[in-house]
Amino acid sequence: MLNTLFRMLTTRCMTQAVYFSSGSLPTEQYVHFGLAAPIYTHFTSPIRRYADIMVHRLLSASICADSTFPEMLKGDLVSKIASNLNYRHKQAQYAGRASVSLNTLLYFKGRTELHDGFVMGIRKNGIQVFVPAYGFESIVVFPCGSNYQVTDDLLMAEGVEVRNFQRITVKLSLDETDVQHIRLDMKLVSPKIPGFSVDYILSAPEE
Repeated sequence: MLNTLFRMLTTRCMTQAVYFSSGSLPTEQYVHFGLAAPIYTHFTSPIRRYADIMVHRLLSASICADSTFPEMLKGDLVSKIASNLNYRHKQAQYAGRASVSLNTLLYFKGRTELHDGFVMGIRKNGIQVFVPAYGFESIVVFPCGSNYQVTDDLLMAEGVEVRNFQRITVKLSLDETDVQHIRLDMKLVSPKIPGFSVDYILSAPEE
């Protein structure tokens, strides 16, 4: 699990890969940071991405294998298409995240669950926690007015330390106090910290 957490944090530090028309940027900017490749392009099944179709058409036009797409040799047009691809990709990411958020709320309607989580970050007002069982992150918010000390990788409260990558137990349920902004509520169960953690025992299912 620690390897997975490190990979997640490392990926967030990487520069976002985007599409562009070769020749429109200096060659030193061609590098693909995530793959550590000096130059990279798509060349997979064209049913996967429109960017792949673009590459296929450009190659066909450049070697005169197909005269159907001579417009593909115009740099300005390719740059405009690349910009649109980047925009569409970003919008697809937003839509995917919104879908996950909606379905998470629907799933937890009327549910309360306990799960293991891992601390991914210490903030001034809470701790960022990753829950492997569902593959999402949320924040355990500290109570207002509580006494604690925070550094980049450590929370100290009531003599108890919580560190980055530490395994903890959290309670997941919906906060429906504002019907227009229903959200997933995450509470700390373990380690026990007076004033921070909550006592919760899952009730046995009725027979």
